[in-house]
Amino acid sequence: MCSLPVPPPITSAAAVFCGPHGAVTRLARTRGVFRQTLYREAHQVVAALDPAPTAALVASLRQQIASLQAQVDQLQQQVAQALVVTADQHAEFASLAQALGVSLSSARSLLAVLLGNDTPSVAQLGRLTKKAAQQASAVLAVLDEPARRQARQVAADEIFVGRRPVLMTIEQDSLCWLGARLADARDGQEWAKEFEKLPNAEQVTRDGGQGLEKGLKIVNLQRVKAGQRAIDDQGDHFHILQRARRALREVQGKAVRAFRKAEKAEAKLRRDRRKGKLPSGRWTAVAQWWRQAERAFDRWSAQEKSFERLRAGLRLWTPEGRLNTRARAEAEVQAALAELTGPEWSRVRTKLVGPEAFTFLDRVHERLQALPVAAQLRESAVRVEGLRRQPDRLRGEEEAAGALRGVMLACGLVLSLSAEAGARAVSLVRGVLHQAWRSSSLVEGVNSVLRMQQRRQKRMTPGLLELQRLYWNVHVFVAGRRKGKSPYERLGLKVPPGSWWQLLKMPPEQLRAQVSALNHAA
Repeated sequence: MCSLPVPPPITSAAAVFCGPHGAVTRLARTRGVFRQTLYREAHQVVAALDPAPTAALVASLRQQIASLQAQVDQLQQQVAQALVVTADQHAEFASLAQALGVSLSSARSLLAVLLGNDTPSVAQLGRLTKKAAQQASAVLAVLDEPARRQARQVAADEIFVGRRPVLMTIEQDSLCWLGARLADARDGQEWAKEFEKLPNAEQVTRDGGQGLEKGLKIVNLQRVKAGQRAIDDQGDHFHILQRARRALREVQGKAVRAFRKAEKAEAKLRRDRRKGKLPSGRWTAVAQWWRQAERAFDRWSAQEKSFERLRAGLRLWTPEGRLNTRARAEAEVQAALAELTGPEWSRVRTKLVGPEAFTFLDRVHERLQALPVAAQLRESAVRVEGLRRQPDRLRGEEEAAGALRGVMLACGLVLSLSAEAGARAVSLVRGVLHQAWRSSSLVEGVNSVLRMQQRRQKRMTPGLLELQRLYWNVHVFVAGRRKGKSPYERLGLKVPPGSWWQLLKMPPEQLRAQVSALNHAA
């Protein structure tokens, strides 16, 4: 068995610390070195075997290892939470921003927070959104047909983009955006093209625009020739009352100015009196100004009451909780307009209030009469619903309030005793009354959304309109009575599940097949 040679420093340490007397001298002679060399080597071995420096080094290395491990863990967590933004997500981000009305430059600034120097340019984002707009047009070409078939009551209006009108049509209950065409004109022929796309429309609510009126007449002539029912023309109450409020504010302003003029003249006269200046006839002039102010305030007070009478005449319900009729409504409105004299009211009297303002009442009575419900139950349900919608009429100790409470109790008893038939009558009656649309304020609301988006865009194109319209129709409302549903869902149109971006990328043929299958199954 061979043995390994022992290093000289260890031999020196053995001789110095463990050898007998004379061992160091003999080892120095054998190696041919000085004894002091052996002593130095022995002390080097002792220093090398000292554990204190080694422990400090190990502790330092362990601390470095722990620090590096913490950095690794942190980086792994960041990687797990990191979002890899793909080119497709660039396109989705830019398209959603455009659909919400955010300009491409603003969208790029927001995207730069995540991507930094890798952010696509505005031109690149523009190309991506242009492609998405083309896809949106293809998707809407599939979805518009079944959506428009579902529409029964529609509000129509135009909004200008620069000098070109956008012809807007909205289904009122769902707020489904049925059409937004950037046209060259807003005459009757152009509006007729929009109404022809609504084969099952029963009523159009519109303002006093001549193009809208002529377009509806053109389509109705076509329908009558084809043996179909004409679309009911409902004049918009929103613009009637908006203009009436403006006129009332003008009357109020005149009264306030007359009062301030008289007050100022009287104050000046009193100052002159204190200074000893009393010109003849000044008190007579001041008294005349006060009489004018009094007449102006009396006129304001009287016309305010007449305005409330006008509002009441246009409502679905009378103050007694009865269903309004065309004859009564026309009489009330005409009586109110007769009292609303002066140049402020000329537009309301001559242009805004016409026979079409009361079309909704004819439709409601016609649809109620067609319900498969016994007449007594129908009348009781209508009476209860009318009083339920005007709870203020039932409160108080007056004889009229007590009588109305008695009527509601009697009608409720009739419905209650009829059990299922009564409950069914209430449900059907409420369904009819819920569809008594008489204002185009809903299309004005969507116009406002488009107007805000228009102000953020350099140019509004047909493709951008289609992109915005598709997103609007599939987005889910987060508040209000439509909360939790999209316009398409509210309208009754079933679309394939998934995000709007997934819908946007679906091939038209595949989308058509799925929409047909979903809605046929429904």
